[in-house]
Amino acid sequence: MPPLLILTMATMEIVTPSEAIELLSSMYLCKPSREVIENWKRALAEDSSIFLADLKKATIDIDAASEREMEDLSWDYTRLFIGPYKLPCPPWESVYTSPKKLLMQDAADQVMRLYEEAGLAINTADIMPDHIGAELNFLAVLLQRTQSEKDGNYGYMRITDKLLSDHLLKWMPEFTRDMEDAAESSFYKALARATRDVIDVVGR
Repeated sequence: MPPLLILTMATMEIVTPSEAIELLSSMYLCKPSREVIENWKRALAEDSSIFLADLKKATIDIDAASEREMEDLSWDYTRLFIGPYKLPCPPWESVYTSPKKLLMQDAADQVMRLYEEAGLAINTADIMPDHIGAELNFLAVLLQRTQSEKDGNYGYMRITDKLLSDHLLKWMPEFTRDMEDAAESSFYKALARATRDVIDVVGR
């Protein structure tokens, strides 16, 4: 079974919605480093969409040469998504949709079945199937595969619709609002807004 591509950095030029979503995915999956941020800046350099304009500015404004700024950004990422303290915006769907707000609940199993149905698998044990970065990466792959089929692949289209309606659109709005409220850096506030805007457009 082919792996679901989990990015370590983004090097693409933003041209299509799938590439924009792939970039957003990498921003949740990758702890910020100088190399990663420079790749994000290059990826956003030619983008002119209104949905990523705020994120583009926030990314370009990061001074990757400043050790203090990099430490603050890294701490913001850790505090928001890793811990050790209580997370203000846990990046897993199960925490938002399960009655007891626990990890690895029904949502994770359901998303895993969608991965399998699409012939994909997560290629690292460190990422849970319902992590926001994994779900966005999955959506990007589905959109790429749908776009690559000249006559339209209705199997991928159906899985895409299910991922959006049954999962991302159900928990992502609340997650991104929590993230925007809790983030200390303009970058992660902008990432929250960009994620909400892009998924809202794709989900229409």
